[in-house]
Amino acid sequence: MAEITVPLSRKGIADAKKFLLDYKKNVLQQKLRVFVERLAQEGVETAKANITTFDAIFTGELLNSIHKESGVSTKDTAIFYVVADSEHAVWVEWGTGQLGSEAPYPYPFPEGVEWNYNTGKTIFEISPGQYGWFYPMDDGTWRFTQGMPSRPFMYETAIDLRQRIVQIAREVFK
Repeated sequence: MAEITVPLSRKGIADAKKFLLDYKKNVLQQKLRVFVERLAQEGVETAKANITTFDAIFTGELLNSIHKESGVSTKDTAIFYVVADSEHAVWVEWGTGQLGSEAPYPYPFPEGVEWNYNTGKTIFEISPGQYGWFYPMDDGTWRFTQGMPSRPFMYETAIDLRQRIVQIAREVFK
């Protein structure tokens, strides 16, 4: 921790106050930005590791879509996001179809979100109690699926970051 020596005079206290305000304005804001960006980068690495752990790598497209983005920041704020912008990221996170209903998303859904498993115009019963649908492949063939279980890679990334926030803050602010 840094020390400041302050002469016990009005000028000394005024100088110390100016020093602390300048520190707060410049150094602290820079460190806060580094801290938030570091959290986002850790989030990217954790989300990618979670995709691997959940065995959710099919084409690599989801894994490669995970990145950090900066939001609209002001002089007093820094905003970064961990983004999975693959079109099927939500299906992997929350699960789909019969297999999703058998291994559903284990966490609360975001406010205002309703998620239904095993519904849709293209789902049909293939045998008593067994449901699924066909989907097209890029090569013109069709595949059959009964959906997929939930693999909450992003939610578990958030849990991990919450557990590591103090450690990361200590590393950044020393």
